[in-house]
Amino acid sequence: MSQSIFDLQAQLCHTMANAARLRIVHCLREGPRSVGEIAAATGYAQPKVSQHLALLRNHGIVSAKRQGSEIIYQIASPKIVRVCDLMREVLAEQAAERSELVLALQSGK
Repeated sequence: MSQSIFDLQAQLCHTMANAARLRIVHCLREGPRSVGEIAAATGYAQPKVSQHLALLRNHGIVSAKRQGSEIIYQIASPKIVRVCDLMREVLAEQAAERSELVLALQSGK
């Protein structure tokens, strides 16, 4: 596989490696929203949301369209939601494994 593929994958992961951006993407999984709606739903200041959305848009994670005086953002591909869901599944499995280990250690097995 070409090194450039790995570089692009690393850039995408780097863009998503931010809790605020992950929360914004999670907010958008419910459907398209304006910056103001995203700010209200996440509790982040509107300028912060705008900065994160610009980065997400530049990397193809969200798309935007003008609707009257507002810009409406949405997730560019349903695969982004699937990736986030898969990451959560991995985290849940890891947490379960740690819990089982703690229980085994506590019971002396």
